[in-house]
Amino acid sequence: MFDVEIKNLKVFANIGITSDERKKKQLLKVTLNFSYSVLKSKNLEAMSNLKDYSSVTKSLKKFINESRYKTLEKLIISSSQMLEKKFKIKKVKVKINKTAVAKRYGSETVSVSN
Repeated sequence: MFDVEIKNLKVFANIGITSDERKKKQLLKVTLNFSYSVLKSKNLEAMSNLKDYSSVTKSLKKFINESRYKTLEKLIISSSQMLEKKFKIKKVKVKINKTAVAKRYGSETVSVSN
Protein backbone atom coordinates (compact mmCIF):
# COMPACT_ATOMS: atom_id res chain seq x y z
CA MET A 1 0.00 0.00 0.00
CA PHE A 2 1.31 3.44 -0.92
CA ASP A 3 0.27 6.68 0.77
CA VAL A 4 0.47 9.87 -1.26
CA GLU A 5 0.29 13.47 -0.07
CA ILE A 6 -0.02 16.54 -2.28
CA LYS A 7 0.31 19.52 0.03
CA ASN A 8 -0.87 23.13 -0.29
CA LEU A 9 -1.97 22.95 -3.91
CA LYS A 10 -3.04 26.48 -4.88
CA VAL A 11 -6.49 26.61 -6.47
CA PHE A 12 -8.87 29.49 -7.13
CA ALA A 13 -12.59 28.91 -6.71
CA ASN A 14 -15.91 30.70 -6.41
CA ILE A 15 -17.01 29.52 -3.00
CA GLY A 16 -18.91 31.02 -0.10
CA ILE A 17 -22.25 31.28 1.61
CA THR A 18 -23.15 34.73 0.25
CA SER A 19 -23.48 35.58 -3.43
CA ASP A 20 -21.01 38.45 -2.93
CA GLU A 21 -18.42 36.01 -1.62
CA ARG A 22 -18.90 33.77 -4.67
CA LYS A 23 -18.53 36.60 -7.21
CA LYS A 24 -14.73 36.67 -7.08
CA LYS A 25 -12.47 33.63 -7.12
CA GLN A 26 -10.73 33.03 -3.81
CA LEU A 27 -7.39 31.38 -3.19
CA LEU A 28 -7.68 27.99 -1.54
CA LYS A 29 -4.79 25.82 -0.43
CA VAL A 30 -5.66 22.17 -0.82
CA THR A 31 -3.90 19.19 0.71
CA LEU A 32 -4.79 15.78 -0.67
CA ASN A 33 -3.94 12.43 0.90
CA PHE A 34 -4.82 9.07 -0.61
CA SER A 35 -3.73 5.44 -0.68
CA TYR A 36 -3.48 2.80 -3.36
CA SER A 37 -2.13 -0.68 -3.77
CA VAL A 38 -0.08 -2.35 -6.46
CA LEU A 39 0.05 -6.11 -6.75
CA LYS A 40 3.45 -7.56 -5.81
CA SER A 41 3.70 -9.11 -9.25
CA LYS A 42 3.49 -5.70 -10.97
CA ASN A 43 6.52 -3.74 -12.10
CA LEU A 44 6.95 -0.62 -9.93
CA GLU A 45 8.99 1.04 -12.66
CA ALA A 46 6.07 1.00 -15.12
CA MET A 47 3.82 4.06 -14.90
CA SER A 48 0.89 1.97 -16.11
CA ASN A 49 0.94 0.19 -12.73
CA LEU A 50 1.07 3.38 -10.64
CA LYS A 51 -1.13 6.42 -10.07
CA ASP A 52 -0.28 9.49 -12.15
CA TYR A 53 0.03 12.28 -9.57
CA SER A 54 0.00 14.88 -12.32
CA SER A 55 -3.39 13.67 -13.61
CA VAL A 56 -4.80 13.49 -10.08
CA THR A 57 -3.61 17.03 -9.36
CA LYS A 58 -4.93 18.46 -12.63
CA SER A 59 -8.33 16.79 -12.16
CA LEU A 60 -8.65 18.07 -8.61
CA LYS A 61 -7.68 21.63 -9.59
CA LYS A 62 -10.12 21.63 -12.52
CA PHE A 63 -12.95 20.23 -10.38
CA ILE A 64 -12.46 22.81 -7.64
CA ASN A 65 -11.93 25.69 -10.05
CA GLU A 66 -15.18 24.91 -11.88
CA SER A 67 -17.20 24.21 -8.72
CA ARG A 68 -19.91 26.52 -7.42
CA TYR A 69 -20.49 25.16 -3.91
CA LYS A 70 -21.38 27.33 -0.97
CA THR A 71 -19.47 25.40 1.69
CA LEU A 72 -16.04 23.82 1.98
CA GLU A 73 -17.69 20.75 3.47
CA LYS A 74 -19.72 20.07 0.32
CA LEU A 75 -16.71 20.77 -1.90
CA ILE A 76 -14.55 18.36 0.09
CA ILE A 77 -17.07 15.51 -0.08
CA SER A 78 -17.71 16.03 -3.80
CA SER A 79 -13.98 16.26 -4.60
CA SER A 80 -13.21 13.12 -2.62
CA GLN A 81 -15.95 11.14 -4.35
CA MET A 82 -14.82 12.30 -7.79
CA LEU A 83 -11.20 11.28 -7.12
CA GLU A 84 -12.13 7.89 -5.64
CA LYS A 85 -14.26 7.05 -8.63
CA LYS A 86 -12.08 8.48 -11.40
CA PHE A 87 -8.72 7.20 -10.16
CA LYS A 88 -9.79 4.16 -8.11
CA ILE A 89 -7.98 5.39 -5.02
CA LYS A 90 -8.78 4.75 -1.36
CA LYS A 91 -8.77 6.67 1.91
CA VAL A 92 -9.09 10.02 0.13
CA LYS A 93 -8.69 12.91 2.53
CA VAL A 94 -9.03 16.50 1.36
CA LYS A 95 -8.12 19.49 3.51
CA ILE A 96 -8.93 22.99 2.27
CA ASN A 97 -7.51 26.14 3.79
CA LYS A 98 -9.46 29.29 2.95
CA THR A 99 -6.65 31.84 3.20
CA ALA A 100 -8.73 35.00 2.80
CA VAL A 101 -10.96 34.07 5.74
CA ALA A 102 -7.92 33.30 7.88
CA LYS A 103 -6.45 36.74 7.22
CA ARG A 104 -9.76 38.43 8.05
CA TYR A 105 -9.79 36.80 11.46
CA GLY A 106 -6.10 37.34 12.11
CA SER A 107 -5.50 33.61 11.93
CA GLU A 108 -2.79 31.66 10.18
CA THR A 109 -5.28 29.12 8.81
CA VAL A 110 -8.97 28.38 8.60
CA SER A 111 -9.35 24.92 7.15
CA VAL A 112 -11.80 22.08 6.86
CA SER A 113 -11.02 18.43 6.16
CA ASN A 114 -12.83 15.11 5.93
